[in-house]
Amino acid sequence: MADTSDSGFYITAGIGTGLEHDIDGSIEGNDFSATGRTTFSGGIGFGYELDSNVRVEAGVSRSTGDVDSITIDGIKYDVDESGNNTNFSVAVAYDFENDSRITPFISGSYGIRWSEDADESSNLFGIDVGVSTPVSDDLELWGAIGMGITQDETHDIDGDSIKTDGTTAWGFSTGLRIRL
Repeated sequence: MADTSDSGFYITAGIGTGLEHDIDGSIEGNDFSATGRTTFSGGIGFGYELDSNVRVEAGVSRSTGDVDSITIDGIKYDVDESGNNTNFSVAVAYDFENDSRITPFISGSYGIRWSEDADESSNLFGIDVGVSTPVSDDLELWGAIGMGITQDETHDIDGDSIKTDGTTAWGFSTGLRIRL
């Protein structure tokens, strides 16, 4: 949506998945390392494109993550656990205007995540690099590679104090922007 003559409101919808990553931490003082990934994420949002190729968005998404293994005290256990999260995020993006039908963009985001099993929310930060291309006058297809960043956190989950170290996770997403 880098055409500055078409600034205005839009809605967006997208889906994505994540790459496998490790999460380190402790449960009641016992160190652990878990391996998992976001298997599916989907969301909707509302945005506004400014005349300066800057976009501002807010969105809600729902994601499912799977944990494949956990290592405690050097012993690896294969597990098959999954959990769901609801996320609210705000983002700022910049479209690199050019003479091509493909417009590169970069965005940064801040989000709040609520996990089904946790009593507290957690903070998320994200950086995306992607491209978009028009499908019609009011419809645009986009795709991105993103990195999610979390900070060190402590949560009470089912009565246990669980501490996790900050981590980064990579993922892919795609979706549509519909100009209003």
